[in-house]
Amino acid sequence: MAQNHHSFHHNHEQRAKMFPAEKIYSRFGLKSNQILADLGCDSGYFSLKAAEVVGPQGKIKAVDLSQERLQVLQQTAQEQCKAEQIETFLAQGESIPLPDEDVDIALIANVLHELHDPVAYLRDTQRILRSNGEIWIIEWQKKEMPMGPLLAERRSLEEWVLVLEQAGFEDIWTQLFNTTHILIKAKGVKQ
Repeated sequence: MAQNHHSFHHNHEQRAKMFPAEKIYSRFGLKSNQILADLGCDSGYFSLKAAEVVGPQGKIKAVDLSQERLQVLQQTAQEQCKAEQIETFLAQGESIPLPDEDVDIALIANVLHELHDPVAYLRDTQRILRSNGEIWIIEWQKKEMPMGPLLAERRSLEEWVLVLEQAGFEDIWTQLFNTTHILIKAKGVKQ
C-alpha cells in the first residue's frame, strides 16, 4: 500500500501544477460551510483541497468507481485531519449514489468525456443538487495535445453547453482555464 499511496501523492503534485485548486475554487466561488460532491473523485485531489475551503462545518462527498482510490483518499484524509469532512461513496456504473437534494455543488473534473451518456449523468446530477445548486465542470479543451483523452472523445465549449442545456441546466458560464482545460459552471433547475 505504501508504494501505491506514494504514486497517488505524486499524482496530486502533478495535478496541483495543472489544476491549482485554490485558483479554480476561487473562480467558481466555493465558500465555507458548503456541501460539495466530487463526482469521479479519483484519489481525492479536488476533495482534499475543497475540504480546506469549506472548513469544519462544510462537507465533501467523494464519489468514485474505484474502491482502491476511495481507500487512498480515506487514508490521506485521515493523515491530513480531514476525515470528519470527507465521506466516500462507491459508484456503480453511471449512477450517483447520493440522495435527492443532498449537495450545494457537484464538481465533475475530467470525467464527462469518459461517460457513455453524459446527458443522463448530468440529469442525475440535477437530482442531487439542492435548490440554487450549481454544477462545476473541468474538462479538456477540444484540440490536439500530447496528454489527455483522444480528440474524438473531447467536446468544444459550445458542445458542452448544449449537453448541459439538454440536461436542464441554465445560467451556463464558461471560461478557458489554461492551455489544456475549460471551466463550466451552471445552475440546476428544480422541476
